[in-house]
Amino acid sequence: MQRQITKRWRRLGAVLLIVVVTSSCEKKAADSSATALQAPLGSDRPLSVESVMRGARLYQEHCAQCHGPEAQGHPDWQNPQVVAAPPLNGSGNEWKRKKSELVAVVKNGIARNNEPVMPASRERLTDQEIDDIVSWFQALWPMDVYERWLKVNAGAAPSDKVVPSDKKG
Repeated sequence: MQRQITKRWRRLGAVLLIVVVTSSCEKKAADSSATALQAPLGSDRPLSVESVMRGARLYQEHCAQCHGPEAQGHPDWQNPQVVAAPPLNGSGNEWKRKKSELVAVVKNGIARNNEPVMPASRERLTDQEIDDIVSWFQALWPMDVYERWLKVNAGAAPSDKVVPSDKKG
């Protein structure tokens, strides 16, 4: 387990290093959004060092207790008899959700049989903070998972009203 955590932190460190280096190169340009980078495959999701770092801090403060410090989720997350947080690190099914759905789940929480199983964050977190958290855990996703997410979301119309389901994944 410790080995997996170390490996994930190294990968996140590598992602952040690439962002910092590329960002430094971008600052030479006159563009005011020099610190914002485009995600792989031309996604319209900007990735910035600031957003990912804020997201990491906010995730640890608000989400890690249930989803794990490395977003690895609870070991029983696939067991329908157990209420357990799924992984957000790309090893689960979250990549199948649209960005608006990911944001809505964090904002509105999740209920199963009318019982809250994940608290809503809309009273505690701003929209920007929620977006930062999503950016952070997406930065953990392996490139192949992120590419699948982009393909699934290609042309997907953003939705303001997403009602999280009672189902996992």
